Amino acid sequence: MRSLSAACLLLFTIFVPVQATENWSFADHPHPDFMDEYSAEEDAMIADLEAMGAGINNCSAEIVFEYLIYNRRYPEFAFTHEFKEGLEVWKHHVLETNRAASSFCIVIEVTEELRELYSYDFATPTEGLFCGKPGRPYINAEESRIMGLLDRLVSYAATGNSFALPALSEVEDWSDIRLNPDIRYYVEARQARRYGNEPAPILRDTVIALQGKDRLAFVEDAIARNDLYAVIETSPPCSAFTPEALAKAQEAARGDPI
Repeated sequence: MRSLSAACLLLFTIFVPVQATENWSFADHPHPDFMDEYSAEEDAMIADLEAMGAGINNCSAEIVFEYLIYNRRYPEFAFTHEFKEGLEVWKHHVLETNRAASSFCIVIEVTEELRELYSYDFATPTEGLFCGKPGRPYINAEESRIMGLLDRLVSYAATGNSFALPALSEVEDWSDIRLNPDIRYYVEARQARRYGNEPAPILRDTVIALQGKDRLAFVEDAIARNDLYAVIETSPPCSAFTPEALAKAQEAARGDPI
């Protein structure tokens, strides 16, 4: 019976007509805290999901189930948002607040799809495509998919979420992507300071060496404001940090002919 109720709610949120476009306030309509604010029926829905094998291999189901719980609490939300649009803005709310258990799944769903694309669909690297910001136009359908996923991952990291921030920096571990020094420093410092630590000194030194102390001060101010986009929007183009560009900059600094 609970499964039938969940299915009916899913159909309702997908097919209900949108009556108006309004500014929805998640501050006034927060997702119920999964630790202590779920009803007995909602807890039972989650138990049913876990019995079906929810987890890293069924993250999509966990996300949708918790989104259904949100729509169950606030039925008017479905009337003012298309399903996919509503799901995406709800995901950002969850990442900002950690009020739903699926925050990890929201991030892992994107990173796993990216990993799959890089592991199986690419015979050649996507050099220059992305460095924390778009680097060049995509040239095929696969690169278009990658850019769409990276854009989502950046937007998730911009919430300051403890899963999303490291996920953005970790793309360097399994792809040819290299973040610009200032963007990498922001991500690493913001995450490290969450736990009272500091990022590796080499990250700070690299920003100073390649971009200057003023740029470091700008990034530090952005970290204090939790404003990743301020750093991304003012970061140099990806081409500024290619090996060739850095070699030319070093030669110019020494006064050597280029």
